[in-house]
Amino acid sequence: MFWLIVLFQLVPGMGRAGELPDINFDKIVFLSSWTKSGKVQLVNGEYREPAAPGSATETVVKLTDDIACGKVDGKEAVAAILVTNPGGSGTFYDLALLVKEPQGWVNQDIAFLGDRIKIHSLAITDNHIVVDMTKPAPGEPLCCPILHTVQRFVLRDDRLVETSMEARRTVDQKLIGTGWKWQQTLYNNDTKALPPNPDHYTLKLLPDGKVNIRADCNRGGGVYTLVGSQISIEITHTTMAACQPESLEQAYIRDLNAAAIYFMRDDALYIDLKYDTGTMRFTR
Repeated sequence: MFWLIVLFQLVPGMGRAGELPDINFDKIVFLSSWTKSGKVQLVNGEYREPAAPGSATETVVKLTDDIACGKVDGKEAVAAILVTNPGGSGTFYDLALLVKEPQGWVNQDIAFLGDRIKIHSLAITDNHIVVDMTKPAPGEPLCCPILHTVQRFVLRDDRLVETSMEARRTVDQKLIGTGWKWQQTLYNNDTKALPPNPDHYTLKLLPDGKVNIRADCNRGGGVYTLVGSQISIEITHTTMAACQPESLEQAYIRDLNAAAIYFMRDDALYIDLKYDTGTMRFTR
């Protein structure tokens, strides 16, 4: 039980939130969007796997000291924060909800919180999981989070849902979860990038803040944020296949990383790029 005593000392305010149940976190299979299998099992609070086949770079998932106890929908619950470094410059934070089932503790769901954020507190209160944090503001450097925010999550159909996101899903019903196909980018110098096969250049924004793409012969992913009509996309990882010389793979990823504003028109998605350098157009 010595490790449990140390954990109490590492989690500020744990006594106010309630006593931490007797959990061996290394025996729990956590969900993860950052690993090949979609799951991780920690060893001494940490999991590692190659970032790509044969790569010396590793994806590393760690359990942080941010843990809270309480009840969610009448069940004993524990909220914890996992931090993942997938081998690039990003450091990604996920909220994990554990619930006590008859067979033991189960990771019910995870929710993405952000890249290079700072967690101030984590609590379970009134059936809500509350995360107080500072995150980078849209358009500001990711190195230096300055935007203070409090995110609240509830459990809906066994999934973690941000309460503010429930309203956002209605507003952006066509945007979120749709498989978009890149038709062109029109640049402000009157040149165009025209993919010969839009089926090979796709974009899908997921409800949890992650993004999946196909960029010609490679597939990848990353994260996005929405603030009103502002959109920020960061592609953090892709497969490493060698596409044909005429491929628009790099131009496509470059344009996505420059996303600034989105709007919908005639059932198409348009993304304006930073510094008014161009506009991407997608269809379903």
